[in-house]
Amino acid sequence: MKPINTKINPKFLIQAKKLTQFTQLVQRVLPVECHNHVKVANIRDQNLMLITDSPVWTTKLRQLSPQILQFIRSNTPETEAQIHHVQISTRYHADNKPNNQQTDNPQTRNQSNRHKPHISEKSATLLSQSANSIEHQALKAALLKVAQHANTTRDKPNKTVK
Repeated sequence: MKPINTKINPKFLIQAKKLTQFTQLVQRVLPVECHNHVKVANIRDQNLMLITDSPVWTTKLRQLSPQILQFIRSNTPETEAQIHHVQISTRYHADNKPNNQQTDNPQTRNQSNRHKPHISEKSATLLSQSANSIEHQALKAALLKVAQHANTTRDKPNKTVK
């Protein structure tokens, strides 16, 4: 039986080594608090593509992108292709979802990837009252639908008072 290394396309191995190298460089230049929120996704056409797990980290990285680019350029050998641009995007992790939300059904999977909005009970009451005073049926239905997203006491964690 042949070793698995002989079956892997050499271009994939080269790309994997580049990704590892650039991941190490990015980790060296970033503040420690960013390390668990940023991944090197790809290197293509002189672009370094980074992925964050929330828009907050995306904004932080965009502010740091000139320093990231300068650090990478100064620590990459001249023989390798230089990075001219850092591209940053946000991808939410499916790992953070409870097991009951993960499914193989594409329709329900797309629905579970959406953020379920919540509003306070007071806001929901005000929306319902406003909706009940409106004659336009489509607007009334929309307001009542939004009012259904209220945080109820059963959704809130129990707090013990000392």
